[in-house]
Amino acid sequence: MTTIQPAEHAPLRPGPIVLRTDKLEKRYGGVLALSDVSVAIRRGTIHGLLGENGAGKSTLVGLISGQRTPTGGTIYLDETPVEHADVKAMEKAGIFLVTQEPMIVDHMSAAENLMLGIWPRRFGFVAWKRLRLDAARMLEGSGIDGQALAGRLDAVARRKLNILRAMFSGGKIIILDEPTAALNVEDRAQLFDFMRQLKSEGVTFIFISHYNDEILEICDACSVLRDGRLAGGTEDVRSLTSEKLSELVLGRDLALFQRERRTFPLEAPALHLRDIRAGTLDVPELRIRPGEILGFTGLPGAGAKELARVIFGLLPARSGTIALADGDTSPRPLPRNPREAFDRGIAFLSDDRRRDGSVGGMSIAANLSLSSLPGVSKLGFFRRGAEVGLSARYFSAMGIKAAGPDAAVDTLSGGNQQKVGLGRVLATRPRLLILDEPTRGIDVGVKQDVLRIIDDLTQDGVSVIVVSTDTDEMVRIADRVCVFDKGRIADEFAGAEITNERLRGLAEG
Repeated sequence: MTTIQPAEHAPLRPGPIVLRTDKLEKRYGGVLALSDVSVAIRRGTIHGLLGENGAGKSTLVGLISGQRTPTGGTIYLDETPVEHADVKAMEKAGIFLVTQEPMIVDHMSAAENLMLGIWPRRFGFVAWKRLRLDAARMLEGSGIDGQALAGRLDAVARRKLNILRAMFSGGKIIILDEPTAALNVEDRAQLFDFMRQLKSEGVTFIFISHYNDEILEICDACSVLRDGRLAGGTEDVRSLTSEKLSELVLGRDLALFQRERRTFPLEAPALHLRDIRAGTLDVPELRIRPGEILGFTGLPGAGAKELARVIFGLLPARSGTIALADGDTSPRPLPRNPREAFDRGIAFLSDDRRRDGSVGGMSIAANLSLSSLPGVSKLGFFRRGAEVGLSARYFSAMGIKAAGPDAAVDTLSGGNQQKVGLGRVLATRPRLLILDEPTRGIDVGVKQDVLRIIDDLTQDGVSVIVVSTDTDEMVRIADRVCVFDKGRIADEFAGAEITNERLRGLAEG
C-alpha cells in the first residue's frame, strides 16, 4: 500500500497532471456502475464533470474522494498509485469534496466554521485570539466577515467558506458538486470569479454541473460520463459547443423543447389576483389565462418566489384576494394553508425536492398519492387498491425510470425524484400548477421531458406558473414572463419579446 503524502500549499503553475485514473471500475454486486474510466486532471485547472443523472458522476467522485473503494483500476496522485485510501487519507493528500449543500454550523461564526477541525490550541484550550487572526488572514479579499454568524451568510458566502475551509485544511484538489444550485446569475458570476482567482494560485477544481453553459464558461477541460463509461476522452472546452456537449451526454443529437407560441383570448381568467401585500410584496393585480404558462423571474427576495408561496398559502399576506374560474369567480381570500389551496385546485412544487418535494424513505407509490389521500381513502380508511391504480397511472405518465412503484424515492436519480414530485402534485388534478425551479439540478435530457409534460398539461386547460432563474428555460416554455424587483412586477414580456438577452440583462440589474 502506498503512503499518501500531505498536501502542499505552495502555488504551482498549471500543467503537470495532479490526478489521474486508469481504467477505474466499480461494481455493486452484479451491477457495473463504472467501467474503464480513465481521466487526467492538470494542476491549476478547472475540470468539468458532466453527465445525465445516473451516468456515474457520483460514483467517480466517491472513488476519487475515498468514500468508495474501486473494484478495478488505479487512482494516481502526482503519478503515485493510491490503494485502499479512505476519506481521511484522501483529505490528507489534499482531495476535498464540497457538497451541493454547504456544510455550515449556523450558530458558529464564519471564522469558527472556516477552521473547524484545525482550531489552534494552547495548553489544551482553543487559542481564540490566534483563531480570529488566522481566520482574518484566510478570509482577506473574500468579502466574508469572520465574526459574522455563519447562519446569516448569503448563498455565495457559504459556498466560498466551504471552499476556503477545504483549501486551508490542505486542499489542492477541490471537488465542487453542483455549487451553483440555488444561485442567481449575479451570484454565479461572483462564485466563478472567486474560483478563477484560486485557480491562478494553483488550486485545482473538479466542477460538477448539469449546465452546458457553465462548463463552457468556467472550465478548462471536461469529461463526460454516459452509462458509467467515459463518452469520448478528456475534452478541451475550446473545441466544444453546447450542442456537442449535449450529444456527448445523451449519445445522440438532442432536440431542445420549444413551446409553440400561443395567444390567449380575453375570456375570464383562470386566476385573478388583486391587492396582494405580504412583506415587501406589493402586486395590485395579476391575471393568468386557462392553458397559459406564466413565468416569474427576478433576483432572490425580489418577489417571484414570495408571490408563488403566497398564492399557495405558504406565506401569510396582509391583504389580497384571489378569483379562480371554478364556477364561482367572485374574489375570495387567499388560501391560508396548502390544504386549503389543494382543495381550491391550486398545486405547488417546491424548488427543494429533497426537503419539500418527496419523502425519500417512502416508496414511489406512497409519494405519488401523498397529496391526494382523500382520493385514495374511504370513510377515513386508506385504500391500497386506489393507491396502486393512481401510482401506476402517474408512474407511466411521468416516465419514471425505476424497478417499479415500490422502489424507495431516495434510491432514484435527481431527475426521477423530480418526476415523482411533479406526479404527486399532478395527481391532485389542479387547475393552477405552481412550479418553483422545476428543472434545477436535472440533466439536459430529463429537462426536456419535464418541459414537455408541463406543455401537455396546458392543452387540457391547466394554467401553470413557472418560477425560474434559468432564462433559457423561460424563452422556451413561457407564454408571458413577469420580472420582479423589490416586491413589485417591474416588467412584463410576452411572445417574441421574451429573449435571453433581455431577461439576462434584467437579472444582472
